[in-house]
Amino acid sequence: MEIEITKKVNMADNDGLSSYLNHAAQQHHDAFGVFYDFLKENKPARILEIGTALGGFTQFLNIALKDLNIPAKILTYDIHRMTWYTELIENGIDVRVENVFGENFESVNQEVIDFIKGDGITIVLCDGGYKKGEFNLLSNYIKPGDYILAHDYIDTNENFENNYKDKIWNWHEISDEAIKDACERNGLVPHNKEIFDKVVWVCRKKV
Repeated sequence: MEIEITKKVNMADNDGLSSYLNHAAQQHHDAFGVFYDFLKENKPARILEIGTALGGFTQFLNIALKDLNIPAKILTYDIHRMTWYTELIENGIDVRVENVFGENFESVNQEVIDFIKGDGITIVLCDGGYKKGEFNLLSNYIKPGDYILAHDYIDTNENFENNYKDKIWNWHEISDEAIKDACERNGLVPHNKEIFDKVVWVCRKKV
């Protein structure tokens, strides 16, 4: 599949919007290719996305799955309803507008847990308003062989300030220190760190 990027991010203008086939996404433009290869490699049974936002990245994931002939289900949540979510639903994406997390991210709705625990590989994408809380909670429920990822990640603040800010990405919402305990508790190991670092995502696999 040709990854047709129609708009690239531009940190010189503090512009973090990219687009694939004019579907806007708050992603580094190289993320599309990285995730296409990731889906091709792992062939998930389902994807849980926290933070539908502009919906462009969700659309891309759906298009990539179809191109790869992977019959995976996408379930995506946001707390704000956007008019263009209708298009996502028409394309077969399960879009739900609700807050599924309990106070202080100490619990999550059972339907989310049941979705994660379905047969086959589950990929969990944490890209909502509190990525640390999302990752640390949802990582408790993934199965061996599953993956959990979070956006706006740079491993350390020093690395962010020296190598990312005003160059690659200007948002740093999660770090290694923030997820250290969850990774140790749940047996999560880095997956393709160098590749995902370039598009400011952390990717961990449960072993």
